[in-house]
Amino acid sequence: MGLSTEVPDGATQRHSRMMELLTLINLSEPRGATITNIQSHMLTVFGLKFKTTTEMVRELTLAGIIKPDGHGFYHLTEKQRTAFQTMVAQEQKEKQLHPLLRRINKIKDDKARNKALKLYEKLLDTLPEPEPS
Repeated sequence: MGLSTEVPDGATQRHSRMMELLTLINLSEPRGATITNIQSHMLTVFGLKFKTTTEMVRELTLAGIIKPDGHGFYHLTEKQRTAFQTMVAQEQKEKQLHPLLRRINKIKDDKARNKALKLYEKLLDTLPEPEPS
């Protein structure tokens, strides 16, 4: 078994970039964000080429997650805004518990690790949702 590293796989990296893009648009409401705003932000944060960001925006538009308003501004769709807020709240809750999960994953004994994971899941279910920011 090799050493565990903290380097994200492609899907994890893509997810974090998509979340950053959606967060930018969400924070730009009610006005929305232009393609240039989005491209500049993604270049600054991740070093992405404008073309790569344009492809991400196009994909999110085709998927119905974001929509242009006809004036050059992109917005989250209403359904996606609700889903996004729920997802952000869940991620905040999980982030608080991430160090605990890392410790559980280091338990060598399979039976003890599985028991700890079940308790962790119960803890996740019983914690209150974080207050929206």
